[in-house]
Amino acid sequence: MRQKIKNEMLGWYYKIWVDAITITKAKSAEKSSWKTYTLIPMSALMGINLLTFFLGMKTLVNPNLPLFFPVTIFDYRLINDFISIMATLFIPFVILNFLLIFNNNRYLQLMQNYKPHSGKLYKRYAFISIGLITIPFIIGKMFF
Repeated sequence: MRQKIKNEMLGWYYKIWVDAITITKAKSAEKSSWKTYTLIPMSALMGINLLTFFLGMKTLVNPNLPLFFPVTIFDYRLINDFISIMATLFIPFVILNFLLIFNNNRYLQLMQNYKPHSGKLYKRYAFISIGLITIPFIIGKMFF
């Protein structure tokens, strides 16, 4: 049962990626660096999903939970906060996505195995990811 769920989730992950790659490659302005223009938004969306989870845990479980991995490198808090956000919500997904999608041109195999949905799946994933982040705020305002 667990293996089936894992395969289903990985299948959806790859379908969304194939859709994102297809729509990004189709845009004329991004033909030369389409990998970057696909990797950055997808990693940012995954970071938003992780932030939504962290906000939910902070709202429902413990208000003292940190949202980001704390970093104190510089004397300026703004720079440290930026590094904290990048190290927690963006860089891990860039590395993970690069290894799972672009390493050894794996995307070519994925493009053969999964059919694109003309950007609908990618756009739906983006809208849902951005929309879900409002739920912890709504729950927090309504109940706490």
